[in-house]
Amino acid sequence: LAQAGQLGTPPVPCIGPKRVHPFGNAAMHSAAFRVGWQARQFIDVVKAPVWRAVWSNVRGRYGADKFPACDEFLVSSTQVYKYLQNELLAAQNTNHLEDLCTEELWPVIRATGADYEKVRRHYSPDECHIVWTSTKAYVCSLGPPEEATAADGKFLAGARFYSVMHMAFAPESVRYSIDDIIFESQWDSEHGVKQWKIAFIGGPVAPVE
Repeated sequence: LAQAGQLGTPPVPCIGPKRVHPFGNAAMHSAAFRVGWQARQFIDVVKAPVWRAVWSNVRGRYGADKFPACDEFLVSSTQVYKYLQNELLAAQNTNHLEDLCTEELWPVIRATGADYEKVRRHYSPDECHIVWTSTKAYVCSLGPPEEATAADGKFLAGARFYSVMHMAFAPESVRYSIDDIIFESQWDSEHGVKQWKIAFIGGPVAPVE
């Protein structure tokens, strides 16, 4: 699996109330954190052309009609990321999110949605959503199946999101977050990638002050 470091079996997803709750560590709002956040994003900006070249090579190997373009993947993954974050906070019932996740991840996602019940009871539905100031996505991993013709082959592709946002009920608590999402899809040698599902979510990442 190609990425900046080595990605083996993803660890237990770091998804829970602390990910989107506005009353987190004060470091999330400090000037030192923002400097670290910007520094990390700069590194991913520098790496972006390399990742695009890797992506292009993989797409050329497996077929442009069977594997999405890099920009297409990043746009779609950003939409999924923001939708998932908002629904976990706002939705009373998260069963509609099951199709977005792998079987292994779904129980964690379902439990996370339940964690926000107290927030939803405290604030009105109009207040229970995320206001996104900006979100930038970069490829952070790419793992094609070892054999393109393998019936049970899987593609893994990861996106890293740098977001500035706040909760509608707490506009003064602006958050700078870094989240990784690893998507997984079965590979069909005839039709290509079937459906991307979220296999891992990690974050937010807090740069060392």
